[in-house]
Amino acid sequence: MHYLDETHIFTFLIQVLTLLVVAKLLGELFRRWGFPAMVGEILTGIVLGPTLLGRATPVFHGMLFPADPVQQTMLDTVSWFGVLFLLLVTGFEVSLKTVWQQGKATLKIGVVGVLTPLVIGVLSFWWLPPLYWGSAANRFTFSLYMATAAAISAIPVIAKVLHDLKILKSDLGLITLSAFTVNDVLGWLIFAFILGLVSQTQAGLEGVLRVFFESILFGTVCLTVGSSLVGRITRKLKVSTLPHPATTLTFISCLGLFCGIITHWIGVHAILGFFLAGIMVGNTHEISERSREIISQMVHAVFVPIFFATIGIKIDFLRNLDPLLVTVFTAVAIGGKYIGAWLGGKWARLSKEDSIALGIAHIPGGAMEIVIGLLALELQLISEISFVAVVFAALFSSVMVGPLLAWSMKQRREVEVSNFLLKPAFILDLEGKSRWKVIPEMCERVAGELDYIEEDLLVEAVINREEIMGTGLEKGVAVPHGRLKDLKDPVIVFGRSKVGIDWDARDGLASHFVFLILTPEKDENTQIQILAAVAGAMLQMDIQSKIMAAASTEEIYYVLREAMRQHGVLRLSGKKNR
Repeated sequence: MHYLDETHIFTFLIQVLTLLVVAKLLGELFRRWGFPAMVGEILTGIVLGPTLLGRATPVFHGMLFPADPVQQTMLDTVSWFGVLFLLLVTGFEVSLKTVWQQGKATLKIGVVGVLTPLVIGVLSFWWLPPLYWGSAANRFTFSLYMATAAAISAIPVIAKVLHDLKILKSDLGLITLSAFTVNDVLGWLIFAFILGLVSQTQAGLEGVLRVFFESILFGTVCLTVGSSLVGRITRKLKVSTLPHPATTLTFISCLGLFCGIITHWIGVHAILGFFLAGIMVGNTHEISERSREIISQMVHAVFVPIFFATIGIKIDFLRNLDPLLVTVFTAVAIGGKYIGAWLGGKWARLSKEDSIALGIAHIPGGAMEIVIGLLALELQLISEISFVAVVFAALFSSVMVGPLLAWSMKQRREVEVSNFLLKPAFILDLEGKSRWKVIPEMCERVAGELDYIEEDLLVEAVINREEIMGTGLEKGVAVPHGRLKDLKDPVIVFGRSKVGIDWDARDGLASHFVFLILTPEKDENTQIQILAAVAGAMLQMDIQSKIMAAASTEEIYYVLREAMRQHGVLRLSGKKNR
């Protein structure tokens, strides 16, 4: 029997301190270079683990990471907290409401986007020799697992990329995240089925079916009445005398633990429960986006870097590197997801440009691919060689999606965004105290200037879009928008609120600068370019200070026009205007 002593605690503290400091430094370095922080965090484990440090100075490596079961268990426990809470905050990004309101288009893209790479993956990995299998796998479970890992996409990665490109709140961003919701839910259900196959081998077919259907039942309850129940509990907590937002954050953590216990008891894995808990939290209006962001920042500040770093501590990447398998798995994962999402986009009758962008957006495996790989490795479904291939594919696809998506945006036609500013409809001081009052106020101005547009239809279009996905950006900017069938040309209307309006922005700041963006229903390209231009111009603090100091709408118009001309002439086609 192994006992915990002061030496274990001392060594554990040194390990966590070393991993956290190096992971954060390398993560921030790679982030500044334009790569996901995850790359630097995983590289930390490769550098400090058996791959490099273990080869260079095996004695020092043995002192820092001794082969003591108690010591390894302590570090593994912290790492698992990182995995579990990473899935919790990932669930925050999954919006079921957008799936229902987007309707058939989202379902088409999501389902085809999962099934296509799944079929391609099974056909590709079926022929891999037992060298790549885990000891608990057979040809069917191994190929199905590898195909599932190749089919699942990473919501956090693409959400960050869309945010960086300033198109997260666009209709393309909305349908992308909606399709990712279907992708993730289906992908995790398929993986739950695989876990049932493996964990219930002794119980036979009856045990596998029991686990699968109990997982479906629990997931259905969470995805239907779960968010409503979570909302009711949150409302009661808010009116209590308990401290806020600490109480809400504690409740969210406890919800994740409770759901994790349920799914573990069912026989799949606690990680599925945390993911479902995150979905419930993310789909209730009673928990603000700011509260969810606080938990997300805490998890990504401490637990996630340690989790990614410990991956490299456990595995020798050089010894288990198979270039052929890495190439094959990466090609199948990226190609399969691109083809699936692209076909789904064409089936949903998206434009050529949007279908290409949607296909590119689905390629990153990111943390989700790595988490599924880690679980499969723990369950001995795959070998360490296969796990290394999964990690490399996840990293490569996450690094490439940003540049590729930016390239796809540059293929769109060039637009002079400042031409769409409707100066007569500008509002110097908004009277509305909430976004639901401000939107009709601004729409009334537009309808007064464009007499062929009915005000009621305009308000309905913008509010319906706002209810699907809030349009509050960071740093006090909001961009409510809508598409109108009868609108002839795009329109941008600006409104200023010196008091500030709660737009449920991620940074928690009130919105002082509101841009109402209207585009024709059939115009698939202009909205993305307008949103990118507005965000690019307004996220400069000097522009905001000039607008706040302006004494007239005329002055505001000229400030915005100059800013738009710097950031709003999007040379997306590579050609000059004629």
